[in-house]
Amino acid sequence: MVYPKHIALIPDWNRTRAKEKWFHQMVWHMEWSKTVTAIIRYLFTNTDVEVFTVWWLSTENMKKRTPEELDYLFDLYKTFNEGLFTFMAQNQINFRRVWSAQWLPQHLLDFLYERMDTLKFDNNKYVVLAINYGWRDELLRWVNKRLDQTGWKTPLDEDTLSDYLDFAWLPPIEFVIRTKWELAKRLSGFMLWWIGYAQLYFTATKCPDFREEELKKALERFDSVADKRNFGK
Repeated sequence: MVYPKHIALIPDWNRTRAKEKWFHQMVWHMEWSKTVTAIIRYLFTNTDVEVFTVWWLSTENMKKRTPEELDYLFDLYKTFNEGLFTFMAQNQINFRRVWSAQWLPQHLLDFLYERMDTLKFDNNKYVVLAINYGWRDELLRWVNKRLDQTGWKTPLDEDTLSDYLDFAWLPPIEFVIRTKWELAKRLSGFMLWWIGYAQLYFTATKCPDFREEELKKALERFDSVADKRNFGK
């Protein structure tokens, strides 16, 4: 079976699903954390996937969620995910992040930086957390870095641009999974530079019901068309 080297997951309808099942939103966030952990365990135990990126919180989420919900989410990253970090340490999986540090509390930044230092191994296996991430925000940060460092004096090419982006140190995304597409299929501005040749997989399954069986279906779809890509040749 052919597996993508790099998978990105865009989860959707966490809170709507919570309302449908009469769960409190905070409880459903915990359920989604369990699902993500199970996905990571499966990928790095049963497949050849090297990098898994999950978009956990967008810049738009940061602006629209209540302070209470955001505080809960930040604490959830620090507590529940300890089990995940233990699994990653045992299997020597690197932990990285893509983000804007703006609006993130210092205690969360300190925690994530510490985990990045602890989970650093000499291999190609990565779990990447996209938190407070948005493509427009990333592009603005790239422009500002460029202005600060060179003032646009040096000609641009693809490699030069890539060096300034959040994902410069990782392989391009080959497979994007987006949950819930009942009304429209959207990518919501996720890593647009890095998904130009990625397969896109949209499922009507809502979070956190995207579990192992649904993941297997997605991977089977990738395998069925993996050898048909020609990258414009």
